[in-house]
This record gives sequence, C-alpha cells and structure tokens, in this order.
Amino acid sequence: MRWKDKINQKYTQISVYVIITCLIIYLLGLIITNMPAITHVVLEKLGWVIAVIKPVIIGFAFAYILNPVVDFFERRYQRLKKVKLFGGIVYPRSWAVLTSVLVILVAVVGLISLLVYTVTDQVRLANFDDFANLAKIYANNLTSFYDSTVDLLDQLNIQSQEFKKYVNDLVNTIGSGMKGFMTATVNSVKNVSGQVTTVVFALIIAFYFLLDGKIFTNFLNKFMNALFSDKFNERVRGTLRDLDEVFSGYVRGQLTDAMVMALLISITLTIVGVKFAIIIGILAGIGNLIPYVGPIVAYISTSLACLVTGDLKTWVIAMIALFAIQFIDGNIIGPKLLSNSIQIHPLVVIVSLIVGSAIGGLLGMLLAVPVGAFIKLVFVRFVDQRLEHKAKEKKPQEKKNQERKA
Repeated sequence: MRWKDKINQKYTQISVYVIITCLIIYLLGLIITNMPAITHVVLEKLGWVIAVIKPVIIGFAFAYILNPVVDFFERRYQRLKKVKLFGGIVYPRSWAVLTSVLVILVAVVGLISLLVYTVTDQVRLANFDDFANLAKIYANNLTSFYDSTVDLLDQLNIQSQEFKKYVNDLVNTIGSGMKGFMTATVNSVKNVSGQVTTVVFALIIAFYFLLDGKIFTNFLNKFMNALFSDKFNERVRGTLRDLDEVFSGYVRGQLTDAMVMALLISITLTIVGVKFAIIIGILAGIGNLIPYVGPIVAYISTSLACLVTGDLKTWVIAMIALFAIQFIDGNIIGPKLLSNSIQIHPLVVIVSLIVGSAIGGLLGMLLAVPVGAFIKLVFVRFVDQRLEHKAKEKKPQEKKNQERKA
C-alpha cells in the first residue's frame, strides 16, 4: 500500500484549513501589534500619491467647471470653420479654449482689483478710533462683569473659585485657539510656493483637458470596452451620466448663485450705507457655496460693521434687506439655477453637511450636498429597479394561480 493511500483526505483537508486559519490569525496579530507603524507608512505613501495626483484632480475640476463656457464659444466659432493665424490653422475648439481662459483671467483680475481697491479705500476712510474705543468699552464691560459676578458669589456665600477657574480655562482655551490659528496661518504662508506650483500645473492640465477632452474620453471608452463586458460598461456610463447630471447642476448653479448673491448684497448694503459693503458681499457670496453658511456670514458681518459705527437704524434696515434678499434667493433664484436633480430634503442637506465636514472639512462641506444628492438618486433608482423586478416575478405567478383556479 502506497503512503498516499494511508492518508485520510478529509483529515488532511481539515489540517490544511486549521494551519491556514492559524497563519491568518498570526498575521492579523502582527498587523494589530504594529498598526501605528503600518498606518504611518501607509499615510506617508498615500501623501506622496495624493501630492502627485492633486494637480490632476484640481485640473480636472477646473476643466469640468469651465467646459460649458468653452462649448458656448466653440458653437460661436463653428461658423468660422477653420481660421488661419500666424501661418497655421487654429480650430474652433482651440479658439474657444483661448477665449474662455482670457475671459476668466480678466474676470478674476478685475474681481481681485476691485476687492483690493475696496479694502484699501475702506481702510483709508475707516475711523480707527472707533475700533479702539469699542475695544476699550468691551474690555471694561467684561472686567466689570467679572468683578461683579465674583462679588455676588461672595455675598451669597458661594465659593467663587470654580467661577474663576472656569474663566481662566476659557481664557486659556481662547489663547490656545488663537495660537493654533496663527501657527496654521504661518504654515500656510510658508507653503505658498508649493501651492502656487500645484495651481500652475493644475491650470496647464485643465487647459489640455479642455482642448483634448474628447481624445481622452475616446481612449477611456476603448480601454473599458477592451477589459469589461458591454453590460458593465453601460452601468458605468449610466453612473457617470448621473454624476454629471447632479454635479453639473449643483456646482455650476451654486457658482452662479454665489456671484449673483455677492453682487446683490454688495449693491444693497452700499445703498443702505453699511461700511465694508463690498467686502461683506464677496464674503457672503463665497459662503453661499455652502448651504446655510452664506446667510450666516452676511448677517454676522453686517452686524459687526454696524456695531462699530453704533448705527442701530442702519442695522435694522440692513437686516430687513438681507432677509428679503435671502428670501428671493431661496425661493426664486436658487431653484431656477440649480438642477432639478438636487431636490433633496433639508434634513438630508444638513446631515450631508455634518458628514462632509467630519470627513473632509471645508472641501467636504462643499461637496457634501451633490454627493448626498447622488447617493439619494442611486438609492431611489435601486428601489425602483427592485420593485420593477418583483413586479415582473409576480406576474407569472399570478397567471399560474389564475390558470389553476380556471
């Protein structure tokens, strides 16, 4: 009898499974034990990968946002067919990209120039004695409030040590927060050169995405068709269409809405007579990119500007005007600009913002609503498909039951 015949195949298989299980448990133990070192290495490598692909992602985002502008100019240049320039032929797409870039550059330079002029003009006209007096008044009021609270606690035979400790902790917390803010600001200034390099490469990549986007798309389609089935590719294309529908409607709509709100708030507050009106309008417009943030920025900034001058009448008029603008934006401008695919419940918007803030900070909040809308769209379609599938399965069964009864 050969030695292979003496081996029990069942017990051999069980032994192999036991050995493999023990090895897996041992490896998991090693991973858990060395998790900090592994996490550090993984994050380090991921940081390098992110640093490499970051300009590509930013460039793609720029190209995606600017593509409708390029398409608009391309349709206008289509009438010219081919145009000769400097001895060569420039195609409509090339003209459209160049025109779009020039228009965006002029708009950005104009906006920055307006902002710089407004800030310098407002600072030149500002009465810094008002700021100094206001700071002194608040400092004296806080000191008086602190002393009176301590005296009141002593009169009531309540130990004021806890209150003093709480105030000291609060002051230390504020000081630590300011220190951290200053440190982050200094680090950001130090990294300006790196950020500028990233933006420059991103703009170059965006230019080529806009110019040769169809070439990249055709190559990607060939690549997908070569590797995957037609059914899978159709699902991927459907998902990408849904993503484009949601993000194009939201991102481009929000950008337009932000510019409209910045213009309306700046003009309105200037007419009302609020100081730093244009600055407040620009800040509110930027804040309007995130749901519910724009109105908060507008109200707080306007209140602070009116608080400096102590003009209660101007503050009341400004608050009423801002409320009217926000009402018009929420009920007329916003719904007209945003795509119909972004019709999600306000509770879902708030939850999306909380989750986006926890995951990605400010960028997460900017992308939270379109991502939430996309998830909602996928979920609704999944439910509809399941119900449709069940209805198809139910019809033959009902037919059989009717035949049996007959």
